[in-house]
Amino acid sequence: MYSLLFLVLFIGCYLLYITSKKARLGKVPAAFLRVTQDGKRAKAIATVLFIVSWVVVIIDQGIGSGTFAFGGYLMAVLCVIVLLNPLRYIRWNQLLSLFVLSLLMETFIF
Repeated sequence: MYSLLFLVLFIGCYLLYITSKKARLGKVPAAFLRVTQDGKRAKAIATVLFIVSWVVVIIDQGIGSGTFAFGGYLMAVLCVIVLLNPLRYIRWNQLLSLFVLSLLMETFIF
């Protein structure tokens, strides 16, 4: 569940990062480029993704600790995107393989 939560947060933050005019973008997948052609629609989709993930964390951990944990998760994902994307360290095939590996580990361990 947390693997999927981090993926949803990452996609939402990446959508907002792509819509920025100051961001140095490397290779961006075509699906993200189609979504971000209309900046308002991309920001609305990112907001919906944030709210959905926040609600999932609140359901799992409660209102107070869920909101605090969501803030920590959001800061971590934003730091990863802002620090690593200009250096072009984020590769989507590596990210998806890491997601599948963490999902498998989460399923079998917990």
